[in-house]
Amino acid sequence: MGGLTPVGVPADVRHPVYATRVLCEVANERGVPTCDVLAGTAIELADLDDPETLVSGLDEITTVRQLLARLPDDAGVGIDVGSRFSLTHIGLFGFAAMSCATLRELFAIAMRYFALTMLHIDITLFETADDCLFELEAGHLPADVRRFFIERDIAGIITTTMSFTLPVAEKYAERVSAELAVDEELMRPLLGVVPLSDVAFGRAHNRVHFPRAMFDEPLPQADRHTLEMCLAQCDVLMQRNEQRRGITALVRTNLFRDSGIFPTLSDIASELDMHPRTLRRRLAAEGTSFRALLNEARSAVAVDLLRNVGLTVEEVSTRLGYTEVSTFSHAFKRWYGVAPTRYSRPSEMVPP
Repeated sequence: MGGLTPVGVPADVRHPVYATRVLCEVANERGVPTCDVLAGTAIELADLDDPETLVSGLDEITTVRQLLARLPDDAGVGIDVGSRFSLTHIGLFGFAAMSCATLRELFAIAMRYFALTMLHIDITLFETADDCLFELEAGHLPADVRRFFIERDIAGIITTTMSFTLPVAEKYAERVSAELAVDEELMRPLLGVVPLSDVAFGRAHNRVHFPRAMFDEPLPQADRHTLEMCLAQCDVLMQRNEQRRGITALVRTNLFRDSGIFPTLSDIASELDMHPRTLRRRLAAEGTSFRALLNEARSAVAVDLLRNVGLTVEEVSTRLGYTEVSTFSHAFKRWYGVAPTRYSRPSEMVPP
């Protein structure tokens, strides 16, 4: 799904808006206004109610950061968000999932149409003659939002699939085990709907072990006709999403090609063999601008350099091309609501 950005997020990945809408609902319940969550992103308030809206992976991460920075206690926020997901949120892909004949077919379709899901974590299947292992991994995500997405995506998978996979899960419950890198107290209530007793918490990874026979057990709501009809529409959605990425995705990819070294509008226009004015018009037609995309890139790289690389505010300011540290500091506060000096020390952060 595209090359990795400096913070480990594919620059061209885009997800349906429903996950961001649910995040904003949880934020509102916890006293954080939607405008604070969306600040510094390309997401408009009206976009949350438009099912056609696609949100960039970088903007999703920004919204999560904005929310976590404003909560005195963010424990369990990811689980709260993920447990509110439903198959209806996923639209046609949700109906396709419900119509699968087996868990094996469900996994294959989920990987094929991964862009239509809400998932940020990676899922890998290891299979032997008798057993299977699912590993859910989030090492590619920035460290400050990794726990949130692990909790959110595990909760989302359980919530959206248990309604139609429960009979199979119950049949093999005694032969399934799980190791989770999440807090037991937070996750245990959600696992109450899963017929699984062998769960180890606080591990360094997230893995589910189960017999291979379970992978090929028939699912109760399988319907081949419905599945084929939904998959045909999923193909249309995937093609439409590819087309909608258009020139914005190309510019974003160029901006993230070298960490902290950003080409100018003229540089990118030259590489794309078009006049700078033409590039501006095409970006405007897609609802964005070079300045907005440059700010998106700078904000993402700034966090990575401060928190993961460990550079000072002055060093990050210089790396990102600012002539004055104060200019960078003002920009950073506009993006994240806190000064870069506080953001580089997460243990000292308090809601602004």
